[in-house]
This record gives sequence, structure tokens and C-alpha cells, in this order.
Amino acid sequence: MENHIITEPAYKIREIARNALAGYWKPVILGVVIYYLLTSGVEIVLNNFFAFTNPIDLYGQSIVQKLPYGGGLYQLILGGPLELGFTIFLLTFFRKRKIDNTLLFEGFSRFGKAMLLLVLMSVKIMLWSFLFVIPGIIAAFRYSQAFYVLADNPDMPVSQCIKESCRIMAGNKGRYFYLQLTFIGWYILANIPSGIFSSLIDGNGAFAIVMAILLSLPLVVVDAYMMVSVTAFYELATERLVVMSSTDYDNMVNADYTVEEESAPAYTPDGAEVESAPVENPEPAETAETVEAAETAGHQDAPAEAEVPTEGKTPATEDNASDERPE
Repeated sequence: MENHIITEPAYKIREIARNALAGYWKPVILGVVIYYLLTSGVEIVLNNFFAFTNPIDLYGQSIVQKLPYGGGLYQLILGGPLELGFTIFLLTFFRKRKIDNTLLFEGFSRFGKAMLLLVLMSVKIMLWSFLFVIPGIIAAFRYSQAFYVLADNPDMPVSQCIKESCRIMAGNKGRYFYLQLTFIGWYILANIPSGIFSSLIDGNGAFAIVMAILLSLPLVVVDAYMMVSVTAFYELATERLVVMSSTDYDNMVNADYTVEEESAPAYTPDGAEVESAPVENPEPAETAETVEAAETAGHQDAPAEAEVPTEGKTPATEDNASDERPE
């Protein structure tokens, strides 16, 4: 089975992502924040509590080296289900414009497959990285759609999900790399506030930690933007999303596209379903026969036109007719 080669440029994919995020920026960013708290946040906390200590004597000074393992063990066990849940969250939002943060935990319903998929992908990428850095990066791009495939095909074996991701990305790895490369400028701008704060204030107090978290929010916004763009990339690669427009992208302002075969209900940003208004029965189209019949009936039913009197003369009635009789 041949795969679909994406022809849409990177800026058009980003435009589709912006159109999808219009009116939903805040709930999507909230979902990204929750995902980061469940992954990176918990990992940092566990690394502070669970770590091996190794005292080292360096130039006559005793230094205690900490080797954290709690966060890595957490990611190994729960990273896959959380990644799958976040993928389901993104696909549900993109296809139905529905925000449901409980979907972030949906991956635990396929716990074994999700964990095995993450482990298998990590091992393969690590083995390719032993050859050189670039083969490892290419392998990461090759397997990048595996969780999307598992989200759409819950009964598919893990190895088949990886093969399907390889098939989808055949001929699209360069486009995927370039799409992510176009976000470098946004990441540089998003890093400016936290970079300035770190250079001015040096401390580990509560105030410094709170300010660092607040100033990193622009990075979360860019992450949400890029993740929705990657979701649009997957929908284009699998031909679930089709751009219905001309090939002259320079003259386009908005992208008109369809997602999935069935129409999805509309939802408000808080997740409530919007009731669609009842559609009235359209009037039947007029044909030449119906128009001709209507004209004929109109001529038959129309009353005869009254005779318009000429100027200076009065129409004859019974009264004035009797006046004109000779006495």
C-alpha cells in the first residue's frame, strides 16, 4: 500500500493549525500544561527523592554525586500511556473541536500496548543513534506517527504500529523536519523573557521558581501550536484531512478542509455540545415544465382587463343608454 506524499507547504499546515485553535487556545494550552505536569513535573519531583548517591574524592574534596532514577523509572512505566492519552486528546480536539481533559488518561485503557510501544521505539532509536546522531534523528522521525496510529487502531499490534508509521513517513520525513524547523523563531522569541529573568536574578527561592514557571508559559503556547500542527500533518499524511483549494497558495487566506468521512458535532470551548438548528425542507427546483404550467394557469385564472375609456368619452352604462333613446 502506497503512502500519501504531503504537498502542502509548512506555512499552510501552520495556518490549518491556527484555524483549528481559533477560540480554543486557552483550553488546549491548559491540556498541554496538565500533560507537562503529569510527565516532566512528576519526573523532576521523583528525581529529587529517588537517587543513588556516590561520594567522590576530587582534589582532596569529598563530593557527593547524585544519580537520579525515580523520574526515568516513572517515564518507563507511565510515559507510554500518558503519551497515548495526549495523542487521543489532540486528535479529538482537531477532529471534533472538543476539549476533554479526561482523555489525557485514556491511554491507561491500553496500558500494556502503550508502554511496550514507547519501550520499543526508544530501543530502536537508541540503536540507530549508536551509528551516529543523524540516523537516530531520522529514526525518531520515522517512528513519530506510531502513537497516532495506535490511537486510531487500538487493536493493531505494537510492531505493526511502528511499521505503519514508517510507511506513513516514507517520503514525508523531510517535510516533517522542515515543519518543526519553522518553529525555531517562535521558540527563540518565547525564550527571551525567561532568559532575561535568569540573567538578572540568580536564586533558588520560591519567588525565582514561581517567576521561572510564569515566564515559561510562552514556551507552552508555542508547544501547543506545534503539537496541533503535527496533528494536522498526520491527518494530511493519512488523507483524513483534504485541503479543498487551488494550488496557488499565495492567493489563499483561509484553508477549507474536511476531516473524517462523517460530520462531527460542534462543541463549545467548555465541552458542551451545540444543538444544530433544524433544517427546513428546501423548495423544489423549478423546471421548464413547471414554469410553463404556472404561466398557463396564470393566464387562465387572470380576470379580463377592463376597457380603459378614451379621453373625453364616458363608457356606456344602462342609465346613460336610456338617456340617449328618443322620446
